[in-house]
Amino acid sequence: MSVVMCGIESFVPERIIRSCISKHAKQYPLYIRKMLNKKCSAWRLYKQFHTPETKARYVRCDKICKAAIDRFITTKENNLVNGGRIGDFYKYVNNKIVSKSGVGMLKNKNGESIVIAADKAELLNEFFSSVFTLDNHAIPSLPVDEKFSDSLEEVDFSFIKIFRVLNKLKAKHTMGPDGLSTFFLKNLSGSIAFPLLLIFNQSFQSGRLPAIWKHAVITPVFKKGLASNVNNYRPISITCVCCKVMETVIKDEMLSFLLKHNKITKQQHGFLSKRSTVTQLLECVNDWSLALNYKQSVDCIYIDFAKAFDSVVHSKLCAKLAAIGIKGKLLNWIVSFLSCRTQQVKVGGQLSSTVNVISGVPQGSVLGPLLFLVYINDLVDVFDSKLEVKLFADDVKIYIVLDNIASFTLMQDGLNKLAIWADLWQLTISIPKCSVLHLGTSISPHNYNINNNVLPNTNSILDLGVTIDCHLRFNLHINNIVAKAHQRACLILRCFKSRNAGVLFRAFVVYVRPLLEYCAPVWSPSYKSDIFQIESVQRRFTKRLHSLWPESYFDRLTVLHADCLQLRRLKADLTMIYKIVNNLVDINNNIISLSSFKINLRRHSKYLVKPKINRNCRFFSFACRNIDVWNSLPECIVNINNLNSFKDKLNNINFNKYLSVF
Repeated sequence: MSVVMCGIESFVPERIIRSCISKHAKQYPLYIRKMLNKKCSAWRLYKQFHTPETKARYVRCDKICKAAIDRFITTKENNLVNGGRIGDFYKYVNNKIVSKSGVGMLKNKNGESIVIAADKAELLNEFFSSVFTLDNHAIPSLPVDEKFSDSLEEVDFSFIKIFRVLNKLKAKHTMGPDGLSTFFLKNLSGSIAFPLLLIFNQSFQSGRLPAIWKHAVITPVFKKGLASNVNNYRPISITCVCCKVMETVIKDEMLSFLLKHNKITKQQHGFLSKRSTVTQLLECVNDWSLALNYKQSVDCIYIDFAKAFDSVVHSKLCAKLAAIGIKGKLLNWIVSFLSCRTQQVKVGGQLSSTVNVISGVPQGSVLGPLLFLVYINDLVDVFDSKLEVKLFADDVKIYIVLDNIASFTLMQDGLNKLAIWADLWQLTISIPKCSVLHLGTSISPHNYNINNNVLPNTNSILDLGVTIDCHLRFNLHINNIVAKAHQRACLILRCFKSRNAGVLFRAFVVYVRPLLEYCAPVWSPSYKSDIFQIESVQRRFTKRLHSLWPESYFDRLTVLHADCLQLRRLKADLTMIYKIVNNLVDINNNIISLSSFKINLRRHSKYLVKPKINRNCRFFSFACRNIDVWNSLPECIVNINNLNSFKDKLNNINFNKYLSVF
C-alpha cells in the first residue's frame, strides 16, 4: 500500500481547486455569474435609493438572468439526452428528484436531540454494535450427506480472472478505507492485476488478510419510519476495493460449486442468478390461485428476523460451511475474513470511534450475501413436506393449503420447529413484524403463535414490493403504484426546465415507468378499470408535454416511439413464458411445464394447453391469462434461440386485438 501511495504522490499531477466565492460558482458558467453579479449590484442600488429608475434596472437584469439560466439548463438537459451518456443522465435526474439530506437530527435514549455530525456518528455506531450477537459456543449437530464427498478447498486466482473483475468495476471516485477507489483500480487494471494476483495468492495460502481489509466505514442508510430514530437506519459497509476483487473471485468459485452440487435450496430466490422476486412471487401466486380455484383456503405466515445479517454467529456459520464441503485453505481464509473485523460510522465527514465486530456478515461486501444464504439454507429442512417454504435472503414465508383442521396443527408445529431452529442458531424472530395472511373464505382465519406470542392477522401485506390481498385481486397494489407514479411524474415536470418532449419522456421512462412495471407478470390486471387506471399515468404525462397535447394518446406514443403500458405488460408476460420454456429462469415447472405441451400439425411445437379454470383469480393469473396469445405466435418466433431476438420479433407483431386500451 505504501508503494502505491508513494507512486500516486510522485506521478499523479495535482490541481488547486479554489474555494467557491458563491453558491453559483460551480453551478453556472462565467457569463451567467457576471449577469448575477450585475443583478446583485442593481438590487443594492435599488435598496439604497428606491427610485423608479433603479427598480427598472433591477427588473431588467432579473429578466435577463432568468432567461439566460433557463437557456443554459435547457441546453444542458438536451445535451444529456442527445449525448447518450446514460450514467450522466441518471446522476442529473437523481440530483433533481432524490433527496440527499443525509442523516438529520437524531434522538438518543434520553430523548435528547443530537445535531452535531460527530455525535450522530457515535450514536449510530453504538446502535449498530448493540445488535451484534454474542456467541454461546454451542454448535448444533448438522446432518452429513454420505453420498456427498466432494469439497472445495482451493481457489484458482489467475491474471485473467482478476483482470476481468477489475474491468467490470464501476468507475467511482469513492475511496475505501485504504484510500483506493474503483476509478483508480479500473484504469490501472492491466498494470495492477499481476501485483494483486501475488497478494491474493499469498493471502489465500497463509489464511491471513491485511488488517485494513477487515475494516469497514459504515454509511447509515435510512429505511422508513421516523428519521430521528436510529432503529430506522441500516448499516452499509464501505470496504477496500482490493478485498472486494478477491471476494468476487472466491464468491464465483463457491457459488459454482454449491449450485453444481445442489447445496443451495431451490426455495431460496435471493442473490442468485435465474432467480428473483418475480420467480418467487410467481411460484407463490400460482400455488395460491390453484388452491382458490378449487375453493380451498391458504394460510401464509410471513416471518421477519431482527437484524438477520448482523446476527450471524461466525463459529456457527463456519460449521455450516464445513458441512456443505467448504474446507481447507478456503475455510481458513473465510474464518480470517470474518474474525477481528472493525468498523466506524461516517456522518457528514465525521468518523466515530472504532468498534470490534463480533458477529454478522458485512452488508456491502461481495461475499457477505452468499455467506448468509449458507447460514439460512437449512431452515427449509426443518418443516414438514406439506408446508411450502419460500426464502428471499432473510425474508421467510410459510404457507399451507387448508384441507382440514389438521392443517392448522401442522402449521403450528412448523412454527414451533422454526422457533427452536432460530434459538439454536441465535437468530431473533421479530414477532411484531410477523403476520398471517388468510387467502380464501372457505375456512375462518386461525390464530398462530411463536413462543406463545400470537401473530397478528392481516387482510393485505407488502410481499417483496407487491401488495397481496386475501382475494388475489391486486387492486390495492395498483392503487399504490399509480399514486406514487403520478407524484413522481408531476415532480419531473416541475424539476426540469426543458420542455423538450424527448428529454421529459426519457426521465419518465427511467424514473416513473419502473414503478408501474415492477413484477408485472405477477399482478398484471385484466379488469378494464385497473388497466385504464395504470394507463392514465402515461396518458396524463404525455398530455402535458409541450407540442403534444393536441394529439391523441396513441399519436403521442407514436411520436415518442413508445408502447402503451398494457402492451408492454403483455410482452413482459410472453417474455417470461419464453424464459420458463427455455429454462432461462429457475422456477417450478408446475407453472408452465413442458409436459403440458400438445403437439399438433396446425399448432407450433410449444403449444400450451389451458388448464381447467373455476375462479377469476386463476383465470387472470400468469399461468392462464396469456396462453392464447402465446399459442397464436408463429413457429419461427417461439423457436428462436436468443432472448433478445425473441423480444425484437415481438415488436413486429400486432397485438391490438388483445388490448383493452384500443
